[in-house]
Amino acid sequence: MSTNDSKLFKQRLQRIHVSTGITFSLLMYIAVFFGVFAIMLPYIQVWEKPSRHFQAADITKINYSAMIDPVISDPDYPRNNIIITLPGFRNDPTLKISHRFMEPSVFDPRSELKLDHEGERSKLAKFLNGMHYGRPLENIGYTIFGFMAVAVMFLIIGGLILVNTLKYKNKGKNQQSKFSKYHRKIFTWVFPPFIIITLTGALMCIGYTGSGPMTYIASKGETHVIQKITNPILLPKDVEIQKKNDTVKMLPISELIKKAQEINPDVTLEKLILINWKDSSARVKLEGYNPYYPFLNGIYNSPTLTLNAVNGNIISNVKVMDRHWNVLVSDATYFLHLLFGVDIFTRLFIALIMLSSCFAIGAGVMLWLEKKAKKYEGKIPFYHWMGKLSLTIMIGVIPATALLFNLQWLLPMNLEDRVIWQQGAFFNMWLLTLLWSFYRINSYQAAKEFLFLGGVLFLSAPVIHGVVMKLTPLDLYQGNMNIILNVDIALFIFACLLLFVSFKLPKNREEAKLFWNKKTTKAQL
Repeated sequence: MSTNDSKLFKQRLQRIHVSTGITFSLLMYIAVFFGVFAIMLPYIQVWEKPSRHFQAADITKINYSAMIDPVISDPDYPRNNIIITLPGFRNDPTLKISHRFMEPSVFDPRSELKLDHEGERSKLAKFLNGMHYGRPLENIGYTIFGFMAVAVMFLIIGGLILVNTLKYKNKGKNQQSKFSKYHRKIFTWVFPPFIIITLTGALMCIGYTGSGPMTYIASKGETHVIQKITNPILLPKDVEIQKKNDTVKMLPISELIKKAQEINPDVTLEKLILINWKDSSARVKLEGYNPYYPFLNGIYNSPTLTLNAVNGNIISNVKVMDRHWNVLVSDATYFLHLLFGVDIFTRLFIALIMLSSCFAIGAGVMLWLEKKAKKYEGKIPFYHWMGKLSLTIMIGVIPATALLFNLQWLLPMNLEDRVIWQQGAFFNMWLLTLLWSFYRINSYQAAKEFLFLGGVLFLSAPVIHGVVMKLTPLDLYQGNMNIILNVDIALFIFACLLLFVSFKLPKNREEAKLFWNKKTTKAQL
């Protein structure tokens, strides 16, 4: 390639990078911003429900019969394939008894009392997670966010080519140079995990919406439902065990759990499946997660141990590496995005990467806006709407999200259409920030106000939570409710950070120029 051709290629690649980036930047920001909350999903879904505000019990010291027997005493309740979700599964301290054809029953395993399960009345964590991939728009949202993820893949690859081929200056004294530097540097540092998360996200969204036609072709017109093809491999059905239609005494489930822990000490037990319970053919299938094989289990692949419920003899013992390679590949793919089974420190690390990516996306948009402002200075700012929309999407979403956390405790749990009221208030608040962005001509001032309001609302969320639940941080600490306490602390820290930034942010464009020049002067000195 000649010098002129190389130069032309770089120029075109840069223009495509800019146009594609500004087109998908706001959607990308929404996905990444709510992705931070999606990473903390296991903790938020415990914090949001009053019925989960107690210490988790030791699974080997629970009287399971005291809770199971009253549930299955109903003659209409099936005695086969009863699912017992153990305390601690995804940080939930409750014990859940469920069946595919029956409503789940939730218990406090310490008091053995049945709880008022919030169920459909509390969906804060689920809503935040759904916003991450466009769930409110259903299939249309999945498709849009899927193609956005593909565009981000192109932006990452193209950006790396540009960084390695063009000689960018990192010592510029104006705002454009600073925004360009932060945009490039941050994405250069975080691109390895970011590209993996984006790739798997694109695969999940587009794979979900595009599975129908592909399944129809692969099955030669027999079906368009992909589960009919994948489930026999990913989730094979167990061979049905014939009942002997008698009634015998079962071994205590706590003893069966202890036996399973002795056989597979590396597996963290999460669920039990009671097969033909109370019959002499009864079995208990114990499922769990092996943290020593991350990426390879936790979603479709779960190590299982099946025991005879009468005498405790081993019937089968399926380990992580015993499954088909297709199952291992599927788990590895989904694990890289969903992070099932990882600890809090890994989640915090990924969340920090996502927050850094939010800042990098914002820097890229600000770079584009600054260039337009300089080019069309003194003329009609046709790009003005983009600046206001960006302000709303990137900063206005913060107080709207904070309002969700406040309404979680301000709205009564028994309020009719509670979820609609809560989510409706979120979208109305977000829309209100758009109107305020246009009303407040000075975007810097509007950003300061949004950040301050978001900080105040996030700061009030743990306070309202404590008042409504009549729990102080000391009560949570002494009660070993560390997950709930940690969410309150995280909201408090995030609020303080927002308030700090709102005070430090320049008040107007002229002050912003002085701010960046001052930073540059200090760095040079």
